[in-house]
Amino acid sequence: MRLLASLSVAVIMAGLATMPVAAQPQRIVSLDYCADQYVLGLARREQIAALSPLARSDYASLAAEAEGLPLIRADLEAVLAAQPDLVVRSWGGDGRLVATLERLAIPVHEIGYVTGFEDVRREVRAASDAFAAPEAGEAVLARMDAALEAIDLAGAHTALYVTPGGVTAGEGTFIDAIIRAAGLENAARQSGWTDLPLEAVAAATPDIIVTGFMNGGTEGVNAWSASRHPVMRRALEQRPAVPLDTGVLSCASWLAADEAVRLNALARQEARP
Repeated sequence: MRLLASLSVAVIMAGLATMPVAAQPQRIVSLDYCADQYVLGLARREQIAALSPLARSDYASLAAEAEGLPLIRADLEAVLAAQPDLVVRSWGGDGRLVATLERLAIPVHEIGYVTGFEDVRREVRAASDAFAAPEAGEAVLARMDAALEAIDLAGAHTALYVTPGGVTAGEGTFIDAIIRAAGLENAARQSGWTDLPLEAVAAATPDIIVTGFMNGGTEGVNAWSASRHPVMRRALEQRPAVPLDTGVLSCASWLAADEAVRLNALARQEARP
């Protein structure tokens, strides 16, 4: 089987070596679900040769758009069989795959790390340029900016992000960027990802609880986490909770602006007498 697989790869590589490189990619292959979202949102459908197996998962924001498109694993034989002229990845595929693609002169576009909406603008423009579709990038950014600019800042309401594993997100995370864009103050005072601040919650319950991945089937694993502590249970009972879209949590993109709008609407509702 290994010999056959090696021969298959060799044949595919030989065929690719003779293919002309198009200025505008005609066969885009995506290696993971975050790359899928950028490809589905920015490339033309006829440019997409294949997506990752998770493109139609429950936590993919653009799962409906992936219907009818081929899905492949992020391994060398499957990727080369799709005959890509551009491969897109966020974290999918390993170093050997990427090195082989580079050796074959197949361009690889990497979605960078995102911690705020300025980073989203950078990554959208870079991806849409790679897809030779800059107008698509500017269109989604215009919608994102319009949503953010229309937000009526809520005032001094505080919000705390809570996960089943008992961690929260402070400054320097994309969750913090969403909370701040919604006009809220992040109750997590430390930067980065930290344990839930149970003492601070006990002293001053946040006005809004923002939850993520609470329906992920991890109740058994997280039964003893800080998110199940009586302090957090009381906070969840006493304050409105907003579950963030899992697609946005799984892949930071322009779609997060809609989550900021939802958070802001709840904050304004809570501010009414």
